[in-house]
This record gives sequence, C-alpha cells and structure tokens, in this order.
Amino acid sequence: MRDLHRPAAVMAMMLTLLFAVSDGALAQAATGRSGFGMSIGLGMGSAGVTCPECGVEIDERVDGLSGYLRVGAYLSPHLFMGLEGTGWLNNDDGFERRIAAASLVLLTYPSARAGFFLRGGFGGIRAVIENNLIVVVGEGLTWQVGSGWDIAMGPIALTPWVTWVNSLEVAADVNDISTGLNLNPDILQFGLALTVR
Repeated sequence: MRDLHRPAAVMAMMLTLLFAVSDGALAQAATGRSGFGMSIGLGMGSAGVTCPECGVEIDERVDGLSGYLRVGAYLSPHLFMGLEGTGWLNNDDGFERRIAAASLVLLTYPSARAGFFLRGGFGGIRAVIENNLIVVVGEGLTWQVGSGWDIAMGPIALTPWVTWVNSLEVAADVNDISTGLNLNPDILQFGLALTVR
C-alpha cells in the first residue's frame, strides 16, 4: 500500500523552504542590505580626556568637527561587518587637537525591514594636541558603541547616527619623550551620513 503521508511531508518541507528563502530575499530587497556597503558621515563631536595616573580631574570637553568613513559587507539583512576610520578635530586657543581611530565594526539591525541599528567596534586610536612649543601624542586601543537609523531612499539611505568612541591604555609622549602616563581620549559624536546599501 502506498504511503500517502510522504508526498505531503515533502510538499510541506518544500513550501517551508520556499517561504524561508523568499522571506530572506524580500527582506534584503526591502532594505537593500546585501553585499557591499559603505557610509560616510559628518557631524559634531565633544572630546574629552581622562588621566587615571595624573591625580587631577580633567573635566573640560572640547567641541569640534567629527566624521567617519566605513566600508564592508552586509552578511545578512540583520548584520553588517566592516572597517571604519573615525576622526575629530579642533583648532582653537592656539592648539591643534586631532583624534583618529581605525576600527573593526559590527552593525546589527534587530528588524530585517526597519532601518534602526546598534553598533560596536574595537581598534586603535591616536590623539594629538600641539602648538608651537609642545606636541603631546597618545596611541592605544579604542572601543566604541552607538546607534543610528537608515532612512531608505532607493539604493542609498540618509543615516542620523550617534557614537561614543572611548579608549584605554593610550600611552602619552610629550615632544617624543615617554611620560609613562595614559591619557585616554573619548569622543561623543553625532551627525548625518550617506549610506550606500
């Protein structure tokens, strides 16, 4: 006697697979999040520094121009992985101040169809403060967290974003002489980006 349940089970498995594949394809089509991606953002940043070994409180923050360039790939409609360069600068009061970071970043989109994302990253950072008499340079490790929202406009998106770039073990040199101190810079940055998806 022929087993009538086997064709029904095969048909059910095929339909389940078809719906799963089409749902993933529709999600990627709806968001455009597949393959290569890049984003360039510009905005403002508030930078500060802490010095755990200095024995003094450094509470002054300085505002400046901030931005980033990120390239990578969408591994799925929920996940992006890439490399990002972040920068901040301020040239006031006779000092030139610059912070640059290079990081491996991950962006996670909780919804396959919505543009909201959370982000994190880890890499290296370099901070410079200088004038005609003194040059202070710090280099070390950086980590960052943030969020944003891709507002889709066809194959591109406008992306408001906010990121906190922090650091640890940033060894400081003054006029090329090691101080043995860690000056840990951080930047709270926000702005608007153009994202290619």
